[in-house]
Amino acid sequence: MTTLSRRALLAGTSLLAAAPALAGAATQFGVLSIEQSGAGEPLVLIPGLACGAWALEEIARRLSPRFSIHALTLPGFDGRAPIEAPMIPRICADIAAYVAERRLKRPLLVGHSLGAFIALKTAAAHPELFGGIVTLDGYPVFPALAGATAEERAATAQRLAAQFSAGAGDPVRFRETLRGFLAARMNDSRQAERFAVRAARSDPAATAAYVVETLSADLRPELARLDAPLLALAATDSYLAGRSEEEISAFYANLLAKAPKASVLLLREARHFIAVDQPDVVAAAIESFAAGLRLGRA
Repeated sequence: MTTLSRRALLAGTSLLAAAPALAGAATQFGVLSIEQSGAGEPLVLIPGLACGAWALEEIARRLSPRFSIHALTLPGFDGRAPIEAPMIPRICADIAAYVAERRLKRPLLVGHSLGAFIALKTAAAHPELFGGIVTLDGYPVFPALAGATAEERAATAQRLAAQFSAGAGDPVRFRETLRGFLAARMNDSRQAERFAVRAARSDPAATAAYVVETLSADLRPELARLDAPLLALAATDSYLAGRSEEEISAFYANLLAKAPKASVLLLREARHFIAVDQPDVVAAAIESFAAGLRLGRA
């Protein structure tokens, strides 16, 4: 449980920032839209709420010299058609089916926020498929509700979801809701503006439904089924902003206590969208973590 050192990681990384980003046309697999880039060990990349694969494009760019990247866009986001709820079990099943059908051997599973929740749930259900998991400020339970009852989580989820569903039929309102949501979770307000414009292509009702499914849930009991090592990258200026680094590390380590092989790394000067605020550091941490895994091998 240590704070990520920018200098140490960047000195040891072989990432090429100028490498091509996601460039190929998306293909459809089940409910998933998937863009591929790079070559090497397999990596499945899952973005967060209301975002398409473009939200993690800078991470894909930096990792593409080392990894064969399979970047997902979830149903209901970025202009994709929504599916009926519950959505996440079907998404997890299709991720596992994709890995098996495409014969991706022990890929690294990387997800941000909602994507991290999906990564954890998928890996817990299919532990034999994955060589490692990296979560980007995403957890098995919403941190603010870690001590809440199931009823309290469900009620809070409905209240927060209503902010997004209120934008159904009102594109301007939905975009403004996203702008406020993103601006509070990124260091750069200009990036938040750009993300809001693109995220507004998502379906408001589907966005709200994802909020309900994730915030109502608690995956902590399922973590015991994980087999692969888990690295949680946690932003110091996110859910626990203002607390000491020792408190933050201890809190997140406790959330992941049931995972057999979990570690936590803190990222300074980063809010919830850590891959946007600190892309070099995040990419270097992923590469460093992957160096010790059995990726691409049965």
